[in-house]
Amino acid sequence: MARLTAGAGLKYLLKTTMQADLIKPINDATSYYAKAGTPQGRWLGQALTGIDRQQLQPVTAAEAKAVFSLAQDPDTQAILGRPHSQTTVASRSGERQQRDAVAGFDLTFSVPKSVSVLWAVADNDVRQQILDAHHRAVSTVLAWLEQEAIHTRTGRNGVAHVGTKGAIAAAFDHWESRAGDPQLHTHLVIANRVQRRSDDAWATIDSRALFKAVVAASEHYNGLLFDELRRSLGTEADFRSPTAVQRNPSHELSGVDTALIMEFSNRSRLIGAETDRLTQNWTYEHGKKPTATTIIKLRQIATLSTRQAKDESPTPLDELRVSWRDRARAAGQNPGTVVERTIHRSRQRPVRASDLSPAWVDSAAALTRDGVARRRATWNRWNLLAEADRTCADIRCHSSADRRFIIDAVTAAAESQSVPLSADRYRLPVNAAEDLAYAGNSAFDFPGARLYTDASTLANEQLIMQARHDGGGPAARSAETSAQLTTYRHRAGYQLTADQLAAALAVLTSGNRLDAIVGPAGSGKTTTMAAIKAVWEEAHGAGSVVGLAPAAASAGVLARELGITAENIAKWLYESLGQGANNRADRFRALESTPRGKHGAVTTQLARLSLQQSLWQFKKNQLIIVDEASMVSTIQLAGLVHQARDVGAKLLLVVDPAQLDAIDAGGMLGWLHRDGKAVELTSIHRFTHDWEGPASLQLREGNIDAVNLYAAHGRIQHGDFTDVVENAYAAWAGEQRDGKSSILIAPDNDTVTTLNERAHAAVVESGIVDAEHTVALADGLTAGRGDIIIARKNNRKLTDSNGDYLRNGTLLRIAKRPHRDGTITARRVDTGATITLDAVYLSTSAELGYATTAHRSQGITVDTSHIVLTQGCLTRELFYVGMTRGRNSNTVYVCESNLALDEPHVPVASSSWRQILGEVLAAEGAERTAHEVRESESAKADTLQRLAAEYDYLAQLAAAEHLTSVIAKLMPDVVTHLHESPSWGAGVAVWRHAHAINPAAAQRVLDGALRPPGDAQDHMAVIHARLRRVTGDGVCEPLGTLNEQLFTERPDLQDMLDQVRTRTINRRALVARMALMDRPAWVQRLQATMGATIPADHWAAVISDVAAYRDRWDIETYVDPLGPVPSNYEWEQTQERAGLQRQIEFVLHVNAGAPGRDQPTLPVPVVHKPLTAVGPSL
Repeated sequence: MARLTAGAGLKYLLKTTMQADLIKPINDATSYYAKAGTPQGRWLGQALTGIDRQQLQPVTAAEAKAVFSLAQDPDTQAILGRPHSQTTVASRSGERQQRDAVAGFDLTFSVPKSVSVLWAVADNDVRQQILDAHHRAVSTVLAWLEQEAIHTRTGRNGVAHVGTKGAIAAAFDHWESRAGDPQLHTHLVIANRVQRRSDDAWATIDSRALFKAVVAASEHYNGLLFDELRRSLGTEADFRSPTAVQRNPSHELSGVDTALIMEFSNRSRLIGAETDRLTQNWTYEHGKKPTATTIIKLRQIATLSTRQAKDESPTPLDELRVSWRDRARAAGQNPGTVVERTIHRSRQRPVRASDLSPAWVDSAAALTRDGVARRRATWNRWNLLAEADRTCADIRCHSSADRRFIIDAVTAAAESQSVPLSADRYRLPVNAAEDLAYAGNSAFDFPGARLYTDASTLANEQLIMQARHDGGGPAARSAETSAQLTTYRHRAGYQLTADQLAAALAVLTSGNRLDAIVGPAGSGKTTTMAAIKAVWEEAHGAGSVVGLAPAAASAGVLARELGITAENIAKWLYESLGQGANNRADRFRALESTPRGKHGAVTTQLARLSLQQSLWQFKKNQLIIVDEASMVSTIQLAGLVHQARDVGAKLLLVVDPAQLDAIDAGGMLGWLHRDGKAVELTSIHRFTHDWEGPASLQLREGNIDAVNLYAAHGRIQHGDFTDVVENAYAAWAGEQRDGKSSILIAPDNDTVTTLNERAHAAVVESGIVDAEHTVALADGLTAGRGDIIIARKNNRKLTDSNGDYLRNGTLLRIAKRPHRDGTITARRVDTGATITLDAVYLSTSAELGYATTAHRSQGITVDTSHIVLTQGCLTRELFYVGMTRGRNSNTVYVCESNLALDEPHVPVASSSWRQILGEVLAAEGAERTAHEVRESESAKADTLQRLAAEYDYLAQLAAAEHLTSVIAKLMPDVVTHLHESPSWGAGVAVWRHAHAINPAAAQRVLDGALRPPGDAQDHMAVIHARLRRVTGDGVCEPLGTLNEQLFTERPDLQDMLDQVRTRTINRRALVARMALMDRPAWVQRLQATMGATIPADHWAAVISDVAAYRDRWDIETYVDPLGPVPSNYEWEQTQERAGLQRQIEFVLHVNAGAPGRDQPTLPVPVVHKPLTAVGPSL
């Protein structure tokens, strides 16, 4: 899903349609097959009545501009709520940036590739049925989103979730990908305007909920589409295994061959066609065929030229259809045969909701919960909904209603099987109105925000944390260890720094079952590990240190650097606890039952199996170093802890938690670090330039100020995609020629391929690589003698001349011309060992190896690093990894255009390079543990900041009711008119404030203001201005007393007010009690300021009010009791802070014995002044 601003995105969709402003019926889809362009958009959504439009009615350019770009009614031009605005803001770097309002959201629904292929080669009737099925699925998903996700928030900080009448959306169909392959997809553009059900007011969508629901919506769409296709065409679907192009299993139509899908899925085909065209032109111009070197140059030109934006005048569908059918025939596939073997084949009875049994629902729910729990430590309802659809993906349902029922039932059961980390805070009043209730909960308890985990996740996390406190692990004697570390010399000749020595000493002598060392990139973690290994083996003998790592390649590096045996963690767990161990156990039991006559042979085999199993077990007093431990999942770590504990071994986790996290549920290393349970390395030794170490730490923390440092030292380049790719390559290639070690990093696999192809062209041109005799690789490219390739799959059967097996990530240089059978002889770049690779491995599991992704670059140290950055592709952690690989320099090349990907998204406004870097630094991808999330949810559940916003929302509703009743008594004819005024919310807020200060004066002013306002355009604005005179500069008192007199005749509203008041009083008492008991730094400073002679009751009252103020305004880290001085626009906090300051001075003054004053009592707030700032949002 992409955000569309008022100034970009929609223009592209409208330009590609055939009839920008002609309103014609679109019942006959075949009418636009022969026309250039895509079909005219159509209106969708349940809220279309708000703009007087009908479902499926064509969208004209004028209507789209009014609704999306201007936020206006397309007929009356009335503003829908508030107009879109564009603001100019200053970034922290000082750059002025334009920020456009969000006009809408583009959700792109693309059919699976096999469906696009069938649609591309089928006759008109089948093609139309596929299109109709796709449309029905999109419409059903939109209706699902309207019920589950699309709503608005209101009140201060959007504290209340309020239901809406649905969505206003426009759907635009597109036929092809940028590469020209069939890719049937629909851009569903949802306007960022909705009507509240409670009062018909226009508001914006809660985009946070919509973004969280996108994956679930996509999975639901897939299930609905296959259901629709089965009903209309009798199709079936099956799962296809991952390929070199598609890394994950895909759900495709049975009958559409994978080979045909690949024919229409590979951008290299488009590049190949363009290369052929360029080759023909070159031959014509030069009168001879080009050499292999020239052809590679032409292919490089084709690669970049085919990344240009899609044509705004697309080819007519009939022409595309002819070309697609011809391509199918050329691939050996008859279109008619493809259709015949795909449709009318389903024999399974579709499932109805009534078919479900409670036992099946519970079973499917358990599968759903376990599937989510494998990938994340905590989850929400959206995660479960998406997983439920994946679990039920191969189940065909009778209707969309049946699928919805099944998915909801499985999700609800999965929620009940999960452990909640947050709970509903309020009891929903009986007959609660729309402004107090949403989705069966109070407006303050949004179901989509509720978080869960499961018992096994909590248990595994607790097991790992307990191992950190378990003092029963092996250790070294501290006196000897300190001396050994002090005299230790690394093989490169240098000693340990102070922080490295302290870390090593702490680990070696702690006696903990588990320890962790954390440190930023370049802090010397490997050096520290080497020292620990040397001292540990002195105490416990050779071989008492072994290594584990999350990848086979990194395990190999660890083994070479430390001189130890090291293994891939997944392989270790498979052989020690998993299926490998189970298989050996089964064979062992089978052999034990063998007849006695064969006892001798059996005994030998039993001994061999027992020995094999022992090789995969930890030993007593062993130290197991787990490198790159943040990439190890919690369940894997728990398995290692169990093994170490059982035999008396020790685990040492070594990591930078700010680098890559585990693919599956993780977060443990971050928790150990944040909880102070890890030893930390603080000095950075990698970088040549003094400024780069501190700058890298700022990147690590996501500090945007780091951008200025890197820019000032020439480490940031920017431009369009073609330029940054070329500049990054040129810089990398130049340093390679100069003999420097350098790494070229790309944000995604497509860009890796582009850079690899560019590098390949250069080495061919220079004569380093033989382009005449090549082998095919998995990335669609070819390689010859001299080329560098990378292995992408572990293969323990392929061993090199040193006896080491081939690991994923190993770089190899092709040493000789390929053999006739397609095998090659290659030499490892790291060790020089030779290895032979067959054609099958090369074509399925090897790629050119000049460029790499940030994921694969972790753990590499080189002279220089060059990283290409495209918007939305990297998290902070990945970017930090890429920018810390080089000793001498690390340079980023920021792509400011959006042509890097071939995804079918609407173009959006290009961001500046500073904005793109800011987004990356803000995109924290590290996961938090379930324990941390539970603590965080508990801490923020009832803060006074949250409760104040909830109370103000409810008080504002009461004030609106009260003001309406007063106006109705004085002048009933103007009530409706005043309600429709844009100043109504602000007027309600100031009425509430004025009536609290002086009810009689507020009544008089209102009475006078209700008289005809003359030529005033906004009567409510006049009332608001006059009531402001009553409020004056009324001071807001500290939150907690809530003595404000509110008027409401609504039982539901009064019930909610009472609940919030109770929670507020309890919270205020709690924060005061905690401040007095824990005596944090701010309490100690306040006591030092006020002295020790203040009476206990005065002291407790001051602490209570200050603690409430700090909780109310989220002041946590400041030692100053009242925190920083608020900004000018934060007038309420400013007034409350000033009031507390006066209160403190008053207590000091009285207790200093001022003459003529009796023993004082502290001022008691009489009224909690309301917030006028809340008004406009209502």
